[in-house]
Amino acid sequence: MLKAYFSAALFTLGLGLALPTAAQNTYFFPAAQAGSFDPAIPTPEKFLGYPIGTHYTRSDQIVAYLRELDRVSDKVSLRTLGNTFEERPQVVATITAVENQQNLAKLQEARRALVDPKLPAPDYRKLPVAVSLNFGVHGNESSSSEAALLLAYYLTASTSPETKQWLEQAVVTIDPLENPDGRDRASHWFDQNKSWPNVTDPLDREHTEAWPGGRTNHFYTDLNRDWLPLTQPESRARMAFFHEWYPNVMIDFHEMGTNGTYYFEPSKPFSTENDLIPRATYEVLNVHLAKYFAKSLDDLGSLYWTKEQFDNLSPIYGSTYPDFEGGVGITFEVASSRGLAQEGTNGVVTFPFTIRNHVATGLATVRGAVEEKELFLKHQRDFFTSALTDARKFPTKAYVFGSEQDETLTNKFLSLLLQHKVEVHELGKDVTLDKQDFKKGKAYVVPTSQPQYRIVNSLFEELTTFHDSVFYDVTGWSQAHAYGLPVSKQKNTNLVQSAPVQAPKTLAGTVRGGKSSYAYILPWSDYNAAHSLTALQRAGVVAKVSFKPFSAGTKDDHTDFGYGALVIPVAGQKLSADSVFQIVSRVSRQNQVTFTGVGTGFSLSGIDLGSNNVHTVPEAKAALLVGTGTNASEVGEAWFVASQQLGLPLSRIELSNFGRAPLGRYTSIVLVGGVYTGLDKASVDKLRRWVQEGGTLITIKNASDWAIKQGIVKEKLLVPANGGWADTTATASAAAKSKLGPAATHRADFVQQEQEGTRAIAGSIYSADIDITNPIGFGLTSRKLYVFRNGTTFLKPSRNPYATVAQYTAKPLVSGYVSQANLKQISNSAAVVVSKVGAGRVVLFADDPNFRHYWHGTSRLFANALLLGPLLNLPEGPAAISAEEE
Repeated sequence: MLKAYFSAALFTLGLGLALPTAAQNTYFFPAAQAGSFDPAIPTPEKFLGYPIGTHYTRSDQIVAYLRELDRVSDKVSLRTLGNTFEERPQVVATITAVENQQNLAKLQEARRALVDPKLPAPDYRKLPVAVSLNFGVHGNESSSSEAALLLAYYLTASTSPETKQWLEQAVVTIDPLENPDGRDRASHWFDQNKSWPNVTDPLDREHTEAWPGGRTNHFYTDLNRDWLPLTQPESRARMAFFHEWYPNVMIDFHEMGTNGTYYFEPSKPFSTENDLIPRATYEVLNVHLAKYFAKSLDDLGSLYWTKEQFDNLSPIYGSTYPDFEGGVGITFEVASSRGLAQEGTNGVVTFPFTIRNHVATGLATVRGAVEEKELFLKHQRDFFTSALTDARKFPTKAYVFGSEQDETLTNKFLSLLLQHKVEVHELGKDVTLDKQDFKKGKAYVVPTSQPQYRIVNSLFEELTTFHDSVFYDVTGWSQAHAYGLPVSKQKNTNLVQSAPVQAPKTLAGTVRGGKSSYAYILPWSDYNAAHSLTALQRAGVVAKVSFKPFSAGTKDDHTDFGYGALVIPVAGQKLSADSVFQIVSRVSRQNQVTFTGVGTGFSLSGIDLGSNNVHTVPEAKAALLVGTGTNASEVGEAWFVASQQLGLPLSRIELSNFGRAPLGRYTSIVLVGGVYTGLDKASVDKLRRWVQEGGTLITIKNASDWAIKQGIVKEKLLVPANGGWADTTATASAAAKSKLGPAATHRADFVQQEQEGTRAIAGSIYSADIDITNPIGFGLTSRKLYVFRNGTTFLKPSRNPYATVAQYTAKPLVSGYVSQANLKQISNSAAVVVSKVGAGRVVLFADDPNFRHYWHGTSRLFANALLLGPLLNLPEGPAAISAEEE
């Protein structure tokens, strides 16, 4: 290991020197024989003009090199899958033998027999194994994309008999830039801050990226956790390509801390593995491949470890999703230099050294996949066959979902299912199930007996039993709960009557009744209603919102409108009646929503349109505090909701600029989780005055703690059990049973520190009761709300009985892991509280309502806070709890 680090250091000392091609090949491909590369294929160094490992390569240069390989070699084809938010291309290079390259579509069709049990079993000898090598999902884990260039070069240029066999027996796809936007954010930082000679001090600016860093994409989304929800364009494009090949082996190349070595799977047995997945995936495929990885690193003298951390629990990861599709997904983690060279506990870690380790394991992956080809192909066939067997044993035979009041969100969820190749059928008749109404043509049925049973289970089911209590990430990932749509589990397939749905509906927005001389009405229950409001306001249209339900129309033809319905009066606008109609029509088409034109303000039932309960909605002018100290993921989530869900310009104000910000221009200010010590007393007083003068402050997770502790709002926190950690009953019990006896119950063996993970709330799902008559709850049609929770902010229900908008139920756990002590704290605590402060108000969220962009059930509450918050004027109400009772 020391020799390996030393050689890497020597390589880096010559950063300014252009090493001969042979020297680079010898370093990165030490097992390759001299002269075994086709000279017609340019090396990355020759194409780029600098040795790999001496500079961070920009995404456009990476794409350009792969395009060059496509141009000069018939073994390579480069394909653009899509563009990122910052208009960088997403590309995938497919590398295989020329004969395979000319017949890719036929090979894909032949491989369908692996994933469709209805087709006869294939001749495994004639099928290629599909190997997917994916790099840089975390943009600042930068060695991976450099390794992608070298691996693409090797597979294209190597003339060895072994490489020839690989390309004949395998189709290798290389995604060099899973996160192009984050990659360039990181590469620009490292290149701008490098020094000659290298500064290896970990505190040097080169090694300490500024907030938010390059890990995430444009909206600060962790794309490695987006494989199941598919909220980002990078993920959706990648998923479509994934299902063309259903790779047998898929590797995600990562970096870890500088003090690490190298990690590859197998993962920790049982405790971090999913029981839906056949044991052969973990115990046979992973173990077989691990031998190849180990040898490749042994040959370099590089240290490594396995089986201790990370997990294969959920299909949210790029290294786990393939396990749910009959392949084997694997995480590679290499110690990171985060710069060109950095000191660590194992010595100086250099950029070339990290790249070389990834190159070695990348080649080992192809070698292992080809040599064990039949094992992987047969496993995939057996996997999808066993899915049908497992589904027959599962008590739920179908799921029915959909909302007549929200066709947009229903269609969005349908689209998600279809992207995962889930079989879905349209509901053929009106039914009432579990006290929920499902309408023909506006609801869908998903049978569990299908090849994608394991993905279906992951999308819909709850999970509360685990082999361990120490987790790497979330333990509740059901998308059905996140969307908040009505869902019913069925023990038969009687409602599966139509042919499978092939594509989501194209919803046609319209104005029912045509042009009106009086008013247009839009139900707030549609997911796109909020975006429609901001679009109308930006076009100069005055909009009102109804605080009470009503029914408009005639006795024989009427429409019921619930809390929050938008009312667009024709009179009183600065625009002509024709202009208002044109704008309403355009907004309806663009947002695929249906307005209803009415000719009278006299309602069939409920309030009339001129009621004092119909309020003009002020145009939202919102700001979000960002920068060092704030949680970048939560910043990105709030920004994403405002931008993509609402079409609302959101001012992002650096904490360092808050002192000079003119707060009077904003109707709402958002504080996500973070550390706000950067706001001095003058800034806190300034924020407090703004709220008291009529502003709406929205706080999330520990920002709610902060606002309470600063005295901005007079609500109460529940004291967390054991300081926010779980009980240590299990540890104490174990000690009591040990030879140490009762006196040792306050002690624990050193190794038991691993159990500290049990003290966290491991990203789980809970049920809450939501007040749908409160503007924060407008648009929801059921009082049952699913909330995602991964923090330890515990809000006490407000003394004002009208102020607790959402409250956890007495037995709230729905899915995921939580300790009993923390579960007790959560039970009956407040999830959302609105507190009156002078002429303004504070909306406190105990949890993150916008979690990873897919918690649509609660992101609506955040949207309501932004758009309708200024209309919240709470009655004081009788004090439900006296000071003595507190």
